[in-house]
Amino acid sequence: MKEIIYKSDVQRRLAEVLDELKIEARYSPSDEVFILPSQAIMVYEEKIPDLEKYKSQVPQERILQIHADGSLSNERYEARIKRCDKCKKFFVFLKEKGQNKTFSCPMCGSSDLRFLSNNARIPGWYGEKKQTIIDEREAEKHLDSVVSQKEEIESLIDKLRGEARCVKATGEQASRIKKLLEKYPNMSEVVEYILRAFEIARLKENHDISFKPIVLVGGPGCGKSSFVSELCEIIMGKKALKVDLGNDVASFTFTGSDPGYTHSRHGRIIEAMFSDKKGEGPLKNPVIHFDELDKVNGKQNYSVETVFYSILEKNTARRFYDNFIGINVDASGINYIFTANTLEGIPKPIVNRLRVFNIENYSHKQLKDCVIDSCYKAWLCNNGIEAEWLPKVLSSFIKERILDECHDDPRSIEDAITSVFMDTLMEDSETGHKIALFSPDEIAAGWKNFRGAKAISGQRWKLPRGFVKEEKGGEKVLVEELLDLVGPFDNKEGE
Repeated sequence: MKEIIYKSDVQRRLAEVLDELKIEARYSPSDEVFILPSQAIMVYEEKIPDLEKYKSQVPQERILQIHADGSLSNERYEARIKRCDKCKKFFVFLKEKGQNKTFSCPMCGSSDLRFLSNNARIPGWYGEKKQTIIDEREAEKHLDSVVSQKEEIESLIDKLRGEARCVKATGEQASRIKKLLEKYPNMSEVVEYILRAFEIARLKENHDISFKPIVLVGGPGCGKSSFVSELCEIIMGKKALKVDLGNDVASFTFTGSDPGYTHSRHGRIIEAMFSDKKGEGPLKNPVIHFDELDKVNGKQNYSVETVFYSILEKNTARRFYDNFIGINVDASGINYIFTANTLEGIPKPIVNRLRVFNIENYSHKQLKDCVIDSCYKAWLCNNGIEAEWLPKVLSSFIKERILDECHDDPRSIEDAITSVFMDTLMEDSETGHKIALFSPDEIAAGWKNFRGAKAISGQRWKLPRGFVKEEKGGEKVLVEELLDLVGPFDNKEGE
């Protein structure tokens, strides 16, 4: 039998579909068409020069075109595929556009039919794009040969099995990232870069987030580490894996150690991709934060340096080998963010693999207009203080006092707020309550006009316990059980 040579993927795909459905068909190289003898339908892909010749042999309504998206139609009809539940066979039928018509099986006449797809497109035309990060056959073969710590290795491999999930870009995430500029005004270039990555992700089929490894370079106190922490939490919906490179970490921290060694364990790279719960696939594109990259240089941690050469290149990262589990893992989807005080001493081959952002220190105006406001909210939260006896927003006068106290050092702002709080603490003559952090002008104009409010609980409100009593018949009646609400009274005489 002569081998069929397909002129395009569309022709090849149609042949696969017809073969799978056991619909009899043949291909004619001379006229480049598919012919379905059972229904006498001619299917072509591109315009056939002598199509009129076929129209004289086959009714026009039986000549269909296969389109690139897997749909079959002509000027008047759409082709659908149905299955007869009685004779268990598939067949192609024609549906006139804009009309509904009852069909029966051409083989057995039964009307007990089901659509393979209720539109003109062949389902699964583009195939199933299932992403995995390990080769199941490689994993099974390796597990058969494992002797040491087999149970633990198998449990870890299970966390990497199945269809991979992706961190996806959403509009809500993008909005939250933009708002980070209110707290980190010196991070505008980084935010713009990440938002561009979000725009690209929204065009992808899976909306998965991916960006070139980046490094934020700036002096202590510029906010780079806390910014990255908040950014990662927005992107991932949880805290990202953070690795401190200042602790003289060794290469096996990332690549895992041989299971034959004492205290051996898996590496941090594959840990970032582990599934969170049973039945859930691994994470294809997590974010990993490497802090203090400037601690890696040619004189120390040289072994760590070689790991970066591997994971920062997608081609090599596709077959990342973890020594503990003993198989290759596709780590090409991982996103990396580095932070460093300086680029001096960092090997150039590493720097060349990164997108560098130089972060300026906060100006006095940025500290006053943006940073103090977020620090004040954090200070209230960290100290468990309600704002009903404090300002809703700190005045310019108080902000200047705080910045003068901390000498414009952003890392000391919260301590400075505490100091100014103690200095301005006073008792309100009307209520007798302690108030603080109000400016003299606010005190004179009435501090209550500038104070905040006690936070209302975000929990759903419930009727107080004991206020509704369940009777034997199941009927609920309201009762005033004050003892349950305020507690028992002391039975002292005269009370």
